[in-house]
Order: sequence, then C-alpha cells, then structure tokens
Amino acid sequence: MPFLYRAIGAGFLACCLLALALKLLVPLPAPLGYAPVDLGLGPRVTPVEVVIWYGTEKQAWLEEAARRFQARGETVGVRPITLRLIGMGSREIAERAARQDWSVAPRPTVVSPASSLWTDMLAGEWAARNRGKIIAGEAAPLALTPLVAVAWEQRARLLWPDGATDFWNDLHDAIADERGWSAVAQARGFGPDTPEAQQARLWGPVKLGHTSPLTSNSGTQTLVLMAYAFHDKTAGLTVADVEDPAFLIWLEAMEVGVYDLGSSTGTLMQQMVQRGPGSYDIVLVYENLAIEYMAAGEQRWNQPLRVYYPPATIFSDHPYAILDDPLTSGEEREAARRFRDFLLQRPQQELALQSGFRPIDPDIVPSGADPANPFVRYAGRGVSLDIAAQVESPPAEVLAALLNAWDRRIRPLAPAAGP
Repeated sequence: MPFLYRAIGAGFLACCLLALALKLLVPLPAPLGYAPVDLGLGPRVTPVEVVIWYGTEKQAWLEEAARRFQARGETVGVRPITLRLIGMGSREIAERAARQDWSVAPRPTVVSPASSLWTDMLAGEWAARNRGKIIAGEAAPLALTPLVAVAWEQRARLLWPDGATDFWNDLHDAIADERGWSAVAQARGFGPDTPEAQQARLWGPVKLGHTSPLTSNSGTQTLVLMAYAFHDKTAGLTVADVEDPAFLIWLEAMEVGVYDLGSSTGTLMQQMVQRGPGSYDIVLVYENLAIEYMAAGEQRWNQPLRVYYPPATIFSDHPYAILDDPLTSGEEREAARRFRDFLLQRPQQELALQSGFRPIDPDIVPSGADPANPFVRYAGRGVSLDIAAQVESPPAEVLAALLNAWDRRIRPLAPAAGP
C-alpha cells in the first residue's frame, strides 16, 4: 500500500509539473486563458481588436449585438476577439478612411456607413490615391431603412390634412412664407379668429431639420430627394439638373427653414425629442430612428409623432466593409468576418427588426399581428411596410455637383451648419 500511495503521489506531481510547463509555454484559448485562476505565468494572449466605424443611426442595434457576440467568447486561433464601436457621420467615415486620417479615432478594421454610396466613394478615392483596393471582398449590406419625415402630429395634420400628397411643394411653400404656421392655417381655410389660427400663430415659423449633407448620409439623401422632386422624376438626375438656377432658388427658399444643421442623424432625432416642438416641427431622418423615438416623444411632450413617406424615397443598406491589407491583418479580417456573419444570423436580424430596421434576411418579414413588431405597433402613426417608389442613386459626378452647389449656395445661409 505505501508503494501505491507513493506512485499516486508521484503521478499527481508529474501531472502538475506538466500542466505548469504547458502554462509557461503554450497560451490557452479564451475563456480558459483568463479564468478562473491565472498565476501570471507564461505568454499572454493579446486579443484581436476589431475597430468598427459606423453610422450612429444603428447605435442601439450594434451595441446590443456586440454585447451578445462578446459573451460568446469567440476567438481567432487562441486569441480572443474584442469589438470597439466608434460612431460618426457616414461621409466622414469614407473621407477619413480614404485619407488614412486616424487623428480622431483609431484605424478601423471595418467601416459601416449608412449607405453603400459611401463605401463606393471610399473605394474610388482610395484607388485614385493608392492604385489599389481598400475593401476586402464585397461589402455586405446588414439592414435596410428608408428616409422619412417625422413630424409632431398636430402640426403635420394642419400642413397635410388629407395626407402628404404634394409633400415637397407643401413643405417648401410653408417654409418660404415668412408668416410660417399662420400662413398654413390661412391656406387651410381657418380665419384669423379661429382656435386653429390662434394656435398656429404661437408656433411661429415652420422649422425643418436635416443633417449636413457634407458629413451625413441622410443630409445627402435629403438633397437628392429634393432635386428629384423639383424636376419631377425618380431617375436620370443630371449635373445640369442640380445646377439649374431655378432649382437652386427653390432649394434656397427651402433651406432657409432648416435650423442647426448637425453631422449625426441619430443626434438630430434625439434632439427633436429632447427639445420638443419649439425646436423642430419636422425632421428628415431614417425610418428606424423614427420608430426608436416614437414612444419617447409622446411621453416627454404629451404629443404624438407621426411618420410621413416622401412620394419617392431612398433606402440605406448599411454596408459592412472589411478593410484590406495593408490596413488590416489576416487575423483582424477573420475576426471582422466572424462578427459580420453573426450580424446576419436570424437572431440578430430579428433584433434589427425590433430596432426599426428592415432585415436583409428575406425569411424575416416585418409583418403580421405581433404587437411587439414595431411596424405593427406604430402603423397608426404612419409607419408602413409599403413604399410607393424609390429614386435612383445618382452617379458620382452628379452627387459631387449637388454637394458643391449646396456648399457654395446654401451653407452660407446657415452659420450653424456642419463643416
């Protein structure tokens, strides 16, 4: 028996020595490399950090999805994957990445602006500067969302009592008239002594909000829709169209009513709800943001918000573009692909739906009688699955001409506009 005890003891000691040797020489994969007891011996495992520059409109969805992904303990080899999310304007994402400007944020592994319009611009500018490609493979769309108008319902019903059948011209005429909401009330047949006219006088000018087209995708989309609406078409926008003097005069009159241009669509929607009707009457934002803030607006101001769809709108597809060598390593790209694939799985696409996005997954249809479905819950506030028409994305030279015209003619009218 003593011999047996000695043999067991020697075997146990040998196992401990072998385990210690392995600890000294071989890094353990997560989560074993970090728990439950770390003696501080052996080589440390450096995480693979995936830095994602993303458009702020999808902050709530991405943050929750990232939390779920991190909880899985995914690794590339033995290296754990960590995610770092940095929100900024869509155009800023493309321009900073093209210039390799990491002054305000660390170099991204992934860029995810609101629209593939900006990943296309990034690819073109990078090729012109460096004669190569910056995006590894194809940029995968993550979700869809159209541009919509969000208005305080009481005011919107005065402007559009029978629905927004002449959306842009009604909005233009209301903003251009210096009498503001009083002129709208008069045009709708309310005499100066009626309660409607008296209340309209208190509302002051018609206040429109949209982001700066020089930094934000939704601001650019707003300009595109205005140009198409003025020329009464949904495709074939030309440089001549955007440089048409009549259009620029019309646009100037519309933009006079725009207050405090910002660089973030998410921030604009948040400010509308925080500041109330005294700051913005109508804002042009993404449908998902309208859905996200619908309840908060009514709770804060005891006034409902309502969604209106322009007669022809434009979709954002939220591409997920992994940057290529030499900006990223093979391990970083693999880690980024893991998170992309996670975002496209059904649970995360259903999470996107709950955040007001239209899922890319064709098997997830945002319809039915489920009261938790925001498209059902807010149908009475104007939210609709049916989109009447979409405009064609203009070519790069037309978009550049439109932005240049706005920068030259319109931005000086708004001192608070973005850069």
